[in-house]
Amino acid sequence: MKVTTKGSNLYERVSGYLEHLKLPWSKLANVTTNGSPNLTGKKVGLLKRIQNKVKEDDPDKEVIFLHCIIYQEALCKNILDIDHVVHTVVKIVNYIRARGLNHLQFISLLEDTDAERQDLLYHTNVRWLSLGKVLQRVWELTDEIFTFLEMQGKQNDFHELKNSNWVCDLTFGVDILAHLNELNVNLQGNKVFVHKLYSRVTAFKAKLVLFSKQIKGKVFTHFPTLKYSEVSPEQREKYSKMFE
Repeated sequence: MKVTTKGSNLYERVSGYLEHLKLPWSKLANVTTNGSPNLTGKKVGLLKRIQNKVKEDDPDKEVIFLHCIIYQEALCKNILDIDHVVHTVVKIVNYIRARGLNHLQFISLLEDTDAERQDLLYHTNVRWLSLGKVLQRVWELTDEIFTFLEMQGKQNDFHELKNSNWVCDLTFGVDILAHLNELNVNLQGNKVFVHKLYSRVTAFKAKLVLFSKQIKGKVFTHFPTLKYSEVSPEQREKYSKMFE
């Protein structure tokens, strides 16, 4: 879309394609969206306009509207109790990368210490899949980040880096978001039919049950980053309940 994405704009684009392909509206059976208001609005959303158009040709025809399976999977991250981790990580990244001098000095520190990674990554809410990679990069560079903050006299502004509970939550976030990213990749691609998507989502739900039991039993086979942290019984209980 090169213009605004209002329901009217979206409808004009969809209508134009159907007319170009000479496809009758009466043949339309299903539309899948991500649930945003400009698509699902009851009065002027794309789906309402489509339903009205279809009924012009066939008053008895009801189009089936579905919610995108991948977008639903993306929403799973919102039930994870790691907002306090994300907030601090984004704050750290912004402090280092949003200031030109800080960024140059940080890169210089990484070069001097022969760090495996040479920079931090940005996270944007639009590209939620980047979140797991951002958390992983901060975990990999935790020591270098804290050293840099000490050099800047800002270590007290990011005291979470030395809080064992917070670091444990960070490692948990790295691992669970990696699993969600893997699922998302498996739900994409050409010629992947809905029955295959359903099977993959069902298999992932079964994995979550396994994860819950393993974490309760202090088994971190599927959480390779979390196993480096000291996980208290209270934290194991908290993580386990997230999968129930």
